[in-house]
Amino acid sequence: MADILKKVIDLLNNNHLSEAFEVCENNKDKKIEHVILNIKGVILFKQQKFDLAKVEFLKSIELNKNFIDPYKNLFQLDLKAQDFKSAIKNSKKILELDIQKNPISYFNLALAYDLDKNYKKAIDLYKTAETLNFKEKKILFNNIAKCFLGLNKIKDAKSYYLKALKIDENDKVIINNLLILYLRLGEKDQVEYFYNKAKKIDDHYIEFKLNESDYLLSKDKVEKAIEVLKLIITNSKNYVSYTKLAKIYLTINNSKKAIETLDEALSIYPNMKDLKFSRGLLYLMEGDFEKGWEFYEYRDSMVKDNKFENIKSWQGQNIKDSQILVTCEQGMGDILQFSKFLTNLSPLCKKIDFLLYDKLLPIFKKKEKNINICKKDEVLTNKYDYKVSLGSLNKYFFKEKFSNTSNLINFSDEKKKEWSTILDKEKKNIGLIWSGNFFGPKEPSRSIELKNFKNLLKLDVNFYSFQNEIWDRDKEFLKTTNIIDYSNKNFTDIMAIIQNLDLVISTDTFFLHLSCVCNKETWGLISSNADWRWYEYYKYNPYKSLKIYKQSNYKNWNDVFEKVQKDFKEKFKI
Repeated sequence: MADILKKVIDLLNNNHLSEAFEVCENNKDKKIEHVILNIKGVILFKQQKFDLAKVEFLKSIELNKNFIDPYKNLFQLDLKAQDFKSAIKNSKKILELDIQKNPISYFNLALAYDLDKNYKKAIDLYKTAETLNFKEKKILFNNIAKCFLGLNKIKDAKSYYLKALKIDENDKVIINNLLILYLRLGEKDQVEYFYNKAKKIDDHYIEFKLNESDYLLSKDKVEKAIEVLKLIITNSKNYVSYTKLAKIYLTINNSKKAIETLDEALSIYPNMKDLKFSRGLLYLMEGDFEKGWEFYEYRDSMVKDNKFENIKSWQGQNIKDSQILVTCEQGMGDILQFSKFLTNLSPLCKKIDFLLYDKLLPIFKKKEKNINICKKDEVLTNKYDYKVSLGSLNKYFFKEKFSNTSNLINFSDEKKKEWSTILDKEKKNIGLIWSGNFFGPKEPSRSIELKNFKNLLKLDVNFYSFQNEIWDRDKEFLKTTNIIDYSNKNFTDIMAIIQNLDLVISTDTFFLHLSCVCNKETWGLISSNADWRWYEYYKYNPYKSLKIYKQSNYKNWNDVFEKVQKDFKEKFKI
């Protein structure tokens, strides 16, 4: 037994893969068969025959469920295949079988949760690995920082990035991550520092070059940003460079070039889901909804919980007597906008359970006809014939014009009446949102510096802020205003307040959508690098109560605020 294993391992170590595989094939010793099967899987993995490797690992486990090695190898396969649910499952088994509780076992499970975007669990497990003296502290701190970013906990993220940097002040990955963070935060001095530091350490590092374009764009050096990305494309055909370049072209209102860029990328990477999704958004922007919704399906759309994996996906088939699970994966604004399609789905099936984020539960009715609004623990005990993601309903029910969501929204007449007595009626009352989350998908382009509102804020009206996060650049100016802070109110109160306001002015945020589904007159301040839904908004404006003021030039908001102030004075006779 020992001889055959030694022979196989020696052959493996010397990269004689075919010979090693042949020795495994000739093994007759049943006692070590599970070990040999695992080694066969390793050989096939090294030969990049991943599907065959997986078969051997599973055979090994079938023979000995307590043999840890094939689980470790399956974990590596999972990462390669980006099957993070399976990676979690296998790394849990590794931890269960790891008697010594090696910190790397906790790290790998944390990594699996991290990649699956379950950042809270990932952080807890990373910290456990740290307490068990995981040796690669720099990698650990960097990963924890990225998870905190995913949770939008900026201070914690910054703290861990800086802890990682203390271990190695010249680590280009960490320096680049700090550059990204400070670019998002708009902290110009720190941006300059880490940009110069990155250039000095490795000016050819691909991740840095990709973010250099964002740096140049922040300095209004558009042509230089385009030049950097084109050079990356010439040298490496990196697919991310194509999406970044397309976004810049959209920023400067050159949709033709954006489309050409993504089409070129897809000719090289025809199966790249991110590229297909980005191209889908451009189809939607052009008004080609058939292709747009088809490509929209390449987003990260399906349920992330493996408890729902065995439920069949609805693809438009007859569901007359079926129970349907509808899930959501989009941002909260998208959920408000697309939730109206539940009423289109409702007559086609027997019952709908809509699995909603806990945070949004107060906004929706508990039940409307055959539509139930559910928490996760409620749906886990139910059986379903089909599942479908909320965003996927667009391809079946999208019409040229949207209308305000109404019958699913939970309005409180009592709260509305209560707030009607609280708000100052001697002046006009205006709701205000000027920026989104620090690390939202459209930041920082959909956020506006508060100082742009300075002339509007001088008018004799009441302004109410519902802004949860205040950017550092706005904090000092905010102190000079008379804006009333209502950011700490719950959703039930906020909806009641909105209904009592005279107008809401908002950037492209969840709050804009919330105001519109409350059927409140809303003025949307939209950047030149806008989401698809705002390009031809006169054709398919998502809301009846919405008026759009779109930035014509990415460099400034002057033209938008001139129009807003003019219309504001006319509306309120100020």
